Amino acid sequence: MEFLVLVALAVVVGWGLGIVGFFQARSARRELRELRAALAEGRPITAEVDPFAAGEAAPPPEPALPPGARPSPFGPPPTQRGSVPQAGPVPEAAPEPPPPPPPPPLGPKIDIEALLTMRWGVWLGAAALLLAGVFLVRYAVEEGWLGPAVRCFLAMLLGLALLAGAEWLRRRPAPLRDEPAAPDAPIPPELLLADHGPAALAAGGAAVLFGAAYATEAMYGLVPPLIGFVLMAAASLVGLLASLRFGPLVGVVGVAAAFATPALVETTTPNAPGLFGYLLFVTAAAVAVVRFSAWVWLGWIATIAGAIWVALAATGALGTEYWAPGLFVPAAAALHLLFLPRAALDHPVGLRLSWVPFLALGLAGVLLSGEVADVSVRLGVLLLAPLAVAVGARDARLDRLPWLAALLFLLTLLVWAMPAWQPTGETITVEGAVQAFLPGAWAPEVIQPLLVTAAVMAGFFALCGFVLERWGDRPVRWAGLAAAVPVVTLGITYLQVARFQADTMWALAAAALAAISVAAATAAMREGGLQRAGAHAAGAIAAICVGLAIVLHDQWVTLAIALMLPPLAWIEARTDLPALRRVALAVAALVIIRLLGNWYVLDYGFGTAPVANGLWLAYAVPAACLWLAARMFLRRGDDLAVAVLEAGAIAFATVFVALQIRHWQGSGDFEADSTRLEVGLHVSALGAQALAGLMLCRRAGRRVLAIAWRLQGGLALAGGLLLLLANPAWMDDTSSHTELAFAYLVPALLAGAALAQRELARALKPLGIYALLAGFAWLSLTVRLSFHPDATLGHAALTEAEMWTLSGAWLAYGAALMAAGIRLRARSVRLAALGVIAVVVAKVFLLDMAELGGLWRVLSFLGLGLSLIALGAVFRRFVATAKPAPETPAAPP
Repeated sequence: MEFLVLVALAVVVGWGLGIVGFFQARSARRELRELRAALAEGRPITAEVDPFAAGEAAPPPEPALPPGARPSPFGPPPTQRGSVPQAGPVPEAAPEPPPPPPPPPLGPKIDIEALLTMRWGVWLGAAALLLAGVFLVRYAVEEGWLGPAVRCFLAMLLGLALLAGAEWLRRRPAPLRDEPAAPDAPIPPELLLADHGPAALAAGGAAVLFGAAYATEAMYGLVPPLIGFVLMAAASLVGLLASLRFGPLVGVVGVAAAFATPALVETTTPNAPGLFGYLLFVTAAAVAVVRFSAWVWLGWIATIAGAIWVALAATGALGTEYWAPGLFVPAAAALHLLFLPRAALDHPVGLRLSWVPFLALGLAGVLLSGEVADVSVRLGVLLLAPLAVAVGARDARLDRLPWLAALLFLLTLLVWAMPAWQPTGETITVEGAVQAFLPGAWAPEVIQPLLVTAAVMAGFFALCGFVLERWGDRPVRWAGLAAAVPVVTLGITYLQVARFQADTMWALAAAALAAISVAAATAAMREGGLQRAGAHAAGAIAAICVGLAIVLHDQWVTLAIALMLPPLAWIEARTDLPALRRVALAVAALVIIRLLGNWYVLDYGFGTAPVANGLWLAYAVPAACLWLAARMFLRRGDDLAVAVLEAGAIAFATVFVALQIRHWQGSGDFEADSTRLEVGLHVSALGAQALAGLMLCRRAGRRVLAIAWRLQGGLALAGGLLLLLANPAWMDDTSSHTELAFAYLVPALLAGAALAQRELARALKPLGIYALLAGFAWLSLTVRLSFHPDATLGHAALTEAEMWTLSGAWLAYGAALMAAGIRLRARSVRLAALGVIAVVVAKVFLLDMAELGGLWRVLSFLGLGLSLIALGAVFRRFVATAKPAPETPAAPP
């Protein structure tokens, strides 16, 4: 078992070494490509190195520093990188030499000998040293050599010897030839920049030291767990400190061992304060190394490892002293911000190093607070707020941290475990009737911590926002923080306490917040802060909507939220505050999800009256609000918010019509069985909406409209095809003329109207075939229903009069199609007419001749013959063109 643990550790370390080597190779190849491009273009070559890239390279020349100042390992700001300030007058520039010839297209060849000896061989040597230590310990155990204490002592000596050898090699680097041995196989430049031998020896030494410390306690039990813990921690810290001298190869070993040490120590009495105190020390060491070396990957490892340990505390396996992981969260976040130099914030990776650890640790703390109802855990998450406000006020580049802290605070409220509670007041009833209500305490004791926390933190964010919007940089962000956090806090607290029950007191609290926001907006207007005033006005609208949502129910809640959108668009236009577009986008997404993704909407009470019911307020009015807000936002620019608002409006309008049809069909019962008439109404409505959307899109040119009418038309066509397959001719049900009209005639007419639209040129065949079949089905079924009004059409027998009427109706249908084809000069329509007439001819000669008798047979053939002769005459008169007679030459005189 011990051997497997050591092998697993070796694999993990080798994996880390591979990651570092990958980033080093990628950085060197990028610099080599830039060098070749500069040579090809004849540009001067400046030594410029990305300080955040993983790997070691020659630093760029930096400007002179004042006495006593030390340079930042993250390099100068981007505006200074790659240039050196010069003092005194600038001499005249010498004439530029002619540009060098471009390099060969394939570049220099890579010397496989150099790769094998200077890189891959060195890395393999480090891995071999680690495995040699593992195999030596195993062999000594199997052969019974020496005792456990001597084995561990010798392993420690081996680790120290490897570290000493690494230092000796570093001080005596092997000389390199000025030129490659073979002119056609030069050594790659990245191999000439660094000697990996000392780093490989140091990494092996750190790994052997850690393995010896682990074997001392876990394998042989030579020391108590606490002493073994200290030995492993010391070995990992030696690796971290050695990485500053020998490079990231050693750092991988050190940081992996440091954060894995607590997991390798088995104890029956876990000590959470000691564990997280040690983790805090390791985090400080890791971020200190990041500050002095700019190894960004080390910061990510420290972040992920710290967050994982905090999340593991929620399982209870690390002890019940939850205050330790709770306070570790803000302390570790503060260390990450404290050791991050200001120069790093000029680089995108440096900015990520400022907020990603903050957010990751905070989310781990929120997870812990949701599993453990401990005040100290929640306090640890809430302490991130003053930390974020302090650093955000000091440096405008970090002003996203207060918003992240507010998000973590709101998530803490959302996952707050609320026990069951009852109001403390007393209701006085007489014979079942309520006569009076005696109020109790202002709030039950079990919910007071939540209420106090919500009030204090909302007030803190509001106060900081009010103050810093006047004195800090980027005042609009601070004004938005002051306007948004109290309103969202009120909504989440109401959700946790009242559980969506109507409550006048909560609505009054929302009204008070709206009044405060209005006062703040008025003050900002007087001070000339138009955008600040817009942020506070948006907060007032949000507070009013929350208040309405508290006292309203069901569809009224969504209506109140949708009514917020047009005022937001108006404020955005008046105050030139583009951030309100993102607010409108979030509000629109909330409305769309609540109405389109909430199946409980069908349980709302919309009334039983057809058309004039609650669906207007639930869907039609929100659709109008979304469309109006989209038009208002579009006047100042087109973006994702406009597209989402338009899509939401179209979706609401479509669903509104569908639900009105469903409501009418079931007399207010949405669970009633569907009928063919309802399906036909849906198909007809979708087809009409698709045509209307197509014409509106032609005028407005909006892409959302183009997508919408295609989707609506596709759904209508699919529904029409299903109705053709499930027609009453072979179904065991009755029908009516109204049902047949909406199921077949109206969709056929809509499809015929769509054929004339140029946007549907690619869909002419399927639309034409559907229109032809739907019209034919309606005509045939209508004839059959006229002869059998109360019978099931699928089982009713054909009479002679019915067969003759079908032939006449089909001939009339073909004649009408022929007339339309001649009038529109559409050959495809005329061919469809000929197809219908061909069906009539086949029916008359194959069926009528055998089934009809007497006068009906005579009339059938008479009508067919006259129709065909008339068809020929009409075709000759209006379609066929006579060929001009050839001119005869004049006779000679």
